[in-house]
Parts: sequence; structure tokens; C-alpha cells
Amino acid sequence: MDQRFTIIRGQAVLEDAQHQKRAIFVLLALLPMSLAIAGALWDERAHLGITNWRSACRASGLSLASLLTFTWELLPTAIIGMLLGGLVVQCIGLRARDRGHARACLAAHAGCALAMPLGLVLCALAFPASVTLVTEGALAVAIALGLTHASVVVRRRTSHGA
Repeated sequence: MDQRFTIIRGQAVLEDAQHQKRAIFVLLALLPMSLAIAGALWDERAHLGITNWRSACRASGLSLASLLTFTWELLPTAIIGMLLGGLVVQCIGLRARDRGHARACLAAHAGCALAMPLGLVLCALAFPASVTLVTEGALAVAIALGLTHASVVVRRRTSHGA
């Protein structure tokens, strides 16, 4: 287990490497969503993509079919950004798998993938965009950290024979 000591106010404090990696988990979980937001802003600037998307989803009734159809048609750059972000997270996990980052990348990818459908529904409703973004981001990070913590607990239990 990778541990080290840090001197804080004259006292040695043990730091666990797992806690140091949490910032990386947060950034990885937010990367696909950040690129999707950048793409959505591009779509908004190019052809009022977000505005038209929200109006169309509300007018047709909130359903899975309307969400998917209107997202595909009105926010194509947002979809490209989301897919590119997911690909980057997976490439980082593949590249850094020997340093133990593969689980973090998988957890970040799963957190984002599980939080994004909720974000689409929230965005189509009358909630302000800032509330939607904060909620979706917090949910993605919480899921990623939960999955990472669960994998660490399972790994420790199996390594101790319990």
C-alpha cells in the first residue's frame, strides 16, 4: 500500500495514496460532461441548439424517444463532445492501467454514464441550467467515488481472505 508522511504544523500525518487520487477521479468523472457542455454551447451559438432542444422536449412531452431524437438532431456537437470525453477517460485508463488508474477511469466513466440520463431529464424540465449542471456533476462524482470505494473494499476483503 502506497503511504507517506507529511509534516503539518510540526506533526507527522499519514496520507493514503487513495485519498490523493480522489481529485483525479473527480476530474475524470467531469471530463465527458465538460466536453458535452462545450459542444452544447457551440450548438447553442450556431443554431440555438439548447433553446430549441428544451422547447421541443417540453412541447412533445417528456419521453425517452423525444429526449433521444431531439438530442441527436439539435445537439450533435454536444454528443460528439460527450463521446470524445468518454474516449479520453478510457484511453487514460488504458494507458495508466499499470499504475492502478484503470479502476478510477472505469468508475469515472460509469459515474458519468449513469448521471447523464438524469441530466437530460433535468435539463428538459423547467430547472435552471446551473442547477441541472451542478446536480448532474455532483451525481457523476458521487457515483464514481462510490464505485471506487466499493472496489477498494472488495479488493481489501479478498486480499485478507475475509
